[in-house]
Amino acid sequence: MKKALMYGAGNIGRGFIGKRFYLSGYHTVFVDVNADMVEKLRAAGKYPIYVTKGTEYVPEWVENCTAVNGRDDNAVIDEIASCDIMATALGVNVLPHVASLIARGLLARRERTGKPLNILICENLIGSDKYLRGLVEPFISEEAKSYFLDEVGFVSVSVGITVPPTPEKFLAENPLAVCTDLYRELPANALGFRPVGAPTPEIDGMVVFSPFDFFIERKLLIHNMGHALMAYLGYLKKYNYIYEVAADGEIKYILTRALVESARALAKRHGANLDDVMTFVETLIPRLDNPLLEDTLFRVGRDPKRKLGAGDRLGGAYLMVREQGGIPAHIAVGIAAGYLFDCPEDPIALEVSSFARKEGLAAALEKYSGITAPEDVAMITEFYNMLDRRAPFAEFVTVLNKYKTGMN
Repeated sequence: MKKALMYGAGNIGRGFIGKRFYLSGYHTVFVDVNADMVEKLRAAGKYPIYVTKGTEYVPEWVENCTAVNGRDDNAVIDEIASCDIMATALGVNVLPHVASLIARGLLARRERTGKPLNILICENLIGSDKYLRGLVEPFISEEAKSYFLDEVGFVSVSVGITVPPTPEKFLAENPLAVCTDLYRELPANALGFRPVGAPTPEIDGMVVFSPFDFFIERKLLIHNMGHALMAYLGYLKKYNYIYEVAADGEIKYILTRALVESARALAKRHGANLDDVMTFVETLIPRLDNPLLEDTLFRVGRDPKRKLGAGDRLGGAYLMVREQGGIPAHIAVGIAAGYLFDCPEDPIALEVSSFARKEGLAAALEKYSGITAPEDVAMITEFYNMLDRRAPFAEFVTVLNKYKTGMN
């Protein structure tokens, strides 16, 4: 039987990619440093996914799986050397810590079988393929470089499914349980697969595209941007869950217009059909409304240093709209709210919000978002001050219209 290696047994690893492998006929080996999770997966060999369908959760089972501890270097190396396909869903910040171990696994694979290997990179990062390849390559010996370049594929994929924290009632029944929505499409970069010209692996839901940047940016600069905007604005109104924010008409007003700003710019940047991009937006909004997905604002908003960045969801969407000649006024409101996100449980949020208050928002925008143009700093600062003093919604509408119509 074919074997898949899933590096990361978190919600995306188990709730989406592991399920895709199972439905494609693979025996899946998870790698994780959570020893308790590893032991439970080994013992059970399966786990439930609660899929939200309409107003109910429908359980589905992923079977034929096991796990190894990510701190057991030899076990991880053996699995990389012997699997048929591999994926990562670790979080961008973790990748540098596993790069040398991945390299050792690839070197062992070259020595033992010399077979090619494709690695699906399930991380929210534009250029994730180049990033991970660049982390691993320094650990590859000179004699193995040709194998590394010609036989190892680093494949960017776009993960669009929503996988929030699992409700406690399901975890009480089975601590391996995961909760997801219905989404199943997995766009993958056709140019990342190796060897070049060989048939791509058949994975349930995987659709291969080239050029691929459009799909990564659609996920990050529309879906993730809107999600983060909801979290930061919802936090200021003291909501706890995304579905609560989705029911707030004032935030929904800003959200929908921010999504349109980014959608128009993305279509223009890539020469994509605007109707198709707007259809993506229209199908996204009901998914954000789903009350069965108990997604917390803390989970969605944490690490604003990254999410406000020029290469990430909010800063990246803002700069893209400017690049394409638009006025990202509604996205600016989300950025302003991000700099007010001072969630006590998130030390990074406290660092960013404190820097903005002590050093000034202009300095924070330059440091964290790469936004320096005087007109951009002025617009975001105006919204920052309005949010900070809890200005009425009618005032936001007036100021937003001022910027969008060029009457400032």
